[in-house]
Amino acid sequence: MFFSNFSLRTRVFAFFICLLVVSTFNFGMMTYLENKSINNFEQVTNTNSILILKGDLLDNIVNAESGQRGYLITSNKNYLNPFQNGKAKAQWSLNKLQELTISDPTQQEMLSALETLIDKKFSEMQTTIDLHFSGRKDESIALVNTNEGIELMERVRSILQSLNDDLIYKRDIQQKELITLQENMRLIFIFELVFFAVVLLFLALIVSKTILQPINKLIVSVKAFELDRKFIPVQISSRGELGLLAQTFNNMAAKASSAASEMKGVIKKTEKQRDQALIESISDPLTGLSNRKFMEVELKKLMLSSKRYETALSLIMLDLDHFKKVNDTYGHVIGDLVLKRISKLIKRTMRACDLTIRYGGEEFIIVMDHTASDEAMIKAETLRKDVEGLEIEELGGHPITISLGVTQLCQEDDSIESFVARADEALYKAKTSGRNQCQLI
Repeated sequence: MFFSNFSLRTRVFAFFICLLVVSTFNFGMMTYLENKSINNFEQVTNTNSILILKGDLLDNIVNAESGQRGYLITSNKNYLNPFQNGKAKAQWSLNKLQELTISDPTQQEMLSALETLIDKKFSEMQTTIDLHFSGRKDESIALVNTNEGIELMERVRSILQSLNDDLIYKRDIQQKELITLQENMRLIFIFELVFFAVVLLFLALIVSKTILQPINKLIVSVKAFELDRKFIPVQISSRGELGLLAQTFNNMAAKASSAASEMKGVIKKTEKQRDQALIESISDPLTGLSNRKFMEVELKKLMLSSKRYETALSLIMLDLDHFKKVNDTYGHVIGDLVLKRISKLIKRTMRACDLTIRYGGEEFIIVMDHTASDEAMIKAETLRKDVEGLEIEELGGHPITISLGVTQLCQEDDSIESFVARADEALYKAKTSGRNQCQLI
């Protein structure tokens, strides 16, 4: 046998040199995979941030458009505040999106086209406001009736949808890569354990029977490590080769045990971060309700199911009355507190099977499957009364009321937008009829 030409000390020394090389390689691989896993997780988190900013951008444009329409309809200059705020926030969101997507030429190209459309949109809105302000109301209305603004918004939504699809596609790839990295880390961990087991078995084969008792001690320690990952040091009094071997083995096994424990911690932490990232991607961070992106996915499924099986599907859209006054009077911290209390009340009042969404700002949507509009109206009225009776100490007795719009899915509804738009129309009717009431369309 080739190894028989060398002394036991030389054989053990050569063997442990090989062991060190493989261990270093394994450690390097684990470090590389860990760093790559962390980088991949950061990419997923960054993508989720971009998705949220995309939604905020559209919300800000819509808010600005609402302010413009309010001013054109009522000539009340207070409506110009939402327009200006929406315009400023939209620009901030767009700048932030460009900053976060700087490394992606495709997304940068989309945002460049989007920036041009948004500039045109705000220019069109500003022109109508200026004409109205200067007394040329007919010209202002005529410009609105050209539908240029609607066409621009449709193009903006189209680009945002393309950006959304691209982001979700890339995020799915990133998440798959993250899962693959975790699986590779597990495989390397298993390989390392198998490798150490083989090493110890080989050592047992190359020693002579004259050292059977010390070797048996090594085997007992190895088996204990294999069974429950507990490291039991080998006690050998010899100061010769076996003593050196036992000492080397003890150091090696201790490092392996420590590495195994650290690896389990890394895997557990990575899995926890992945799960948290998934939850954050479908939830509203302030209220804990489902977010708008999640609603669009789930509502589409419910609409298809409702039409296929001819079951009722109702939607409630609600809005906090005079919420801007609450923010202006008590500050945004109290405003956020109010939104959280209302969200908890919505969850408590509605059924566990109902889909509750923070649609944007102080607007919420409740989707009720297998529920006709008359039942939804009863539930909406119950919720309205519950909110009306809610006492929030931080508001010092200031009442909080909501307006609700209720509608039921029709066969003619071929998109989420048409379904939600009808509920929005009912909500608008409730607000213009005096607020703090439910309206059905």
